[in-house]
Amino acid sequence: MSQNPSLLDPTTRVETRPPMSLAARLLNVFAVPGEVFSELKTAAPSVSNWLVPGVFGAIVGAISVFILLSQPTVQKQLHDSQSRLLERAVKAGHLTEQDRIVAQIFTGRTAMKAWAVAGAIAGSFVSVLWWGFILWVLGRALLKVPLAFSKTLEVAGLSMMIDVLGCMVALLLLPQVGSLSIKDLENSGKGHLFAAATSIFAFWVVGVRSLGLAKLADVPYLRAAWLVVGCWILQQSLLVLTGLGQLAS
Repeated sequence: MSQNPSLLDPTTRVETRPPMSLAARLLNVFAVPGEVFSELKTAAPSVSNWLVPGVFGAIVGAISVFILLSQPTVQKQLHDSQSRLLERAVKAGHLTEQDRIVAQIFTGRTAMKAWAVAGAIAGSFVSVLWWGFILWVLGRALLKVPLAFSKTLEVAGLSMMIDVLGCMVALLLLPQVGSLSIKDLENSGKGHLFAAATSIFAFWVVGVRSLGLAKLADVPYLRAAWLVVGCWILQQSLLVLTGLGQLAS
């Protein structure tokens, strides 16, 4: 009597799981990023893995800065700061009165919103490319693993979905903090809540990037994490020192 071979040798039964769709990857990176990156390692390169999160980041970022710059308190603070800078430049002889008028036109409320929106859109894709490059360098130079840039770019892109969620949370908090001055914001409970929320998402995205690098390079998580965290701290420090701390992510 013949028997089913699968009953004699359980190892002959191979469970195959269908690959995740793009939507599943974008959602699962929040809950099970390890599974997402494990599949990503062996899957064919896909531009959508970094392009779509970049588009989401650009849209949410543009909406956020537009709403922020629409707050009367923020507009007044920026206008007063700009007026003081231009006044000092005129007194120092660096600008003429005509130059001052032209500068006010190009740095007015409408122009400022346009520049900020453009910056948010460009910054979204620059962030993906930048962290894709950083992960690629860390993998090749320090972990000694010949990672493909296309793969680290996908890890950076999918990880950016954490930033997108964080930006959406910040967007919901903007009406509560946008009416406060900078001094009031620093001293208020709303200001502390806003800072705590943004910090949580910043640490979260660093952790997910670290996991992605660990999966691609097939190294322990902590070995990849200390490299990614070190680069992130260095980036934050440089941005703060150059006065661009608001661009840190």
